[in-house]
Amino acid sequence: MFVLLFIGQTVVQTDWSGGGGVCAPVSSWGNTYCSASPEIFHLFAGKLRLKGVFKSLDEYLVDSTIGGWDNDPDIVDMDGDGDNDLLVSDEAGPMVIYWYENDGCGSFTRHTIDPYIRSVDEVVAFDYQRDGDMDVCAVAWPYEDVILYVNDGAMNFSPVVIDPDMGGTREAEGVDAGDIDGDGDNDIAATGLDGALWWYENTGSGWSGHNLGTGLGTSFDVVIGDYDGDGDNDIAMATYGALRLFVNLGGGTFSQIVIDGSLSGGYGLTKGDMDGDGDYDLVLTDITGKVFLYRNDGGLVFSRITVDSAATRPMGIQVADFEPDGDLDIAVADQYAQRIYIYLNDGSLNFTKTVPPITPRHYFGVGIGDLNSDASPDILVRAGTFTAKEGLWWYKTVLRYYPFGTLTSSPYDAGVYRLWQEVEVRFSNCNPGGTEIHLYVRASRYGIVWTDWIGPYVFTGSDIRSLADPSVPGADTFAVQRFRYIQYRVDLYASSDSTLSPILDEIRFIYDPLGDGDELGVSERTTAGGRLLLKGRDLEAFGFPGILTLYSSDGRKVAEGDGSLKVRLNRGIYYLRLNGRPLKAILIR
Repeated sequence: MFVLLFIGQTVVQTDWSGGGGVCAPVSSWGNTYCSASPEIFHLFAGKLRLKGVFKSLDEYLVDSTIGGWDNDPDIVDMDGDGDNDLLVSDEAGPMVIYWYENDGCGSFTRHTIDPYIRSVDEVVAFDYQRDGDMDVCAVAWPYEDVILYVNDGAMNFSPVVIDPDMGGTREAEGVDAGDIDGDGDNDIAATGLDGALWWYENTGSGWSGHNLGTGLGTSFDVVIGDYDGDGDNDIAMATYGALRLFVNLGGGTFSQIVIDGSLSGGYGLTKGDMDGDGDYDLVLTDITGKVFLYRNDGGLVFSRITVDSAATRPMGIQVADFEPDGDLDIAVADQYAQRIYIYLNDGSLNFTKTVPPITPRHYFGVGIGDLNSDASPDILVRAGTFTAKEGLWWYKTVLRYYPFGTLTSSPYDAGVYRLWQEVEVRFSNCNPGGTEIHLYVRASRYGIVWTDWIGPYVFTGSDIRSLADPSVPGADTFAVQRFRYIQYRVDLYASSDSTLSPILDEIRFIYDPLGDGDELGVSERTTAGGRLLLKGRDLEAFGFPGILTLYSSDGRKVAEGDGSLKVRLNRGIYYLRLNGRPLKAILIR
């Protein structure tokens, strides 16, 4: 038996349903439908879990030496290993930039990006060189206002000063990265305390600075996004007195509109499709105690909705689906109230304010992302004042889960009859104990008459099971029959602890690569008129009208001949082509 990891010999399902709806089509599956019960929910790609209701936050200390005054930290996969790491700066001494390597389950190892004396206000990670690894941009003061830290691919960072003074700006404060000029690489937008807005064009060999305005009002945050739906990125800027949008007209020109000119202390700003209509809305904190949502009505018209008018000093703000129910909620750090607020969206932009019972701290900047591989958004917060550090903390989103949920896949058409051999189920590395996944499989030769559902194949963690497992009722069907169509149903079970759900990453079906079981025998005649002889591991081909080429399963050319070839083969899978066209698959056991 071969465990096949080659494309074409395994069928993988990693795109799951959302909110009890319909599974998104996966091209390799040719899905026609995929139904889920209301208790199944998917948040991030490749993760399936039970639907839940927001309950609370659990807190975990990352670093007690971090704190003070700063804008939002970043949650991003810095090292490209598939889990989210942390990117954090500290403005109050020691003035540093760190990234924290995630073990995948929410434990972190600190690494230094910059130990030099720069008072860094905000950092953002992006791929500057388009080489697949994350670089870092920081805005700082009182000198070297915009700095790029170039990643050499081995997580060593070299500082490059993009702008030493940002046009005389008193202090650079907000930064974001995105493709502003539409040339396929990431540019940078930055704001300053004196109300300056600059964008820096990534020329591929350096940077070219462009000033979009000065004296616009004290600004701490800037967000790049396509707000008018014309395909290019615009720039939104929060100032104490106004929310401004710089509309990208192309060719490096912008038109400024004031979305709201009545703010008293505009501070934190982020974007998200809050009403599910396909465009970006904006959410903003006003440090005088307000949280506003600006619904994008299209045509550069925004309607202000007051989410909260009774906060104390709301600062950092981010959006994510905390419940989850398919719409975006809002997380806000209130520094003076020493609380984190979660505003739950009912789907119609009516928000319910929740105040999780966590330890009071002077919460400041906020980052959002999955930090423990449970497919729910966690919160990263710096806490403290300018002179007192209260630590870097992350808060796990705790949900009350439904005890059971089921998902039925679309039928998969293999195109030929397959001998289906094994199924592999991969759990998250951090999957909680006491949870189970039950898998049922059915198959059909013609797509009309199906076997009964065969199962359950019970999984309590990552495992590979034989589909012909004699302990599973009806599984002997897969030992003796070949099928063209296959379909599965997966049942997720929570444990007695309502805050736990199994986290399913992947289901992989493994089958015989030779379709209907073809294996070459002695003197087997082919449709091309030639003849193939297989004696043990010795393959001989002769009498073919053209060039014969033999490839291994990884695409390496093994042998070639004009009308004939003779070769001794190792165990494995080989593909024979005649004049470049597929002729035969060969399995050497």
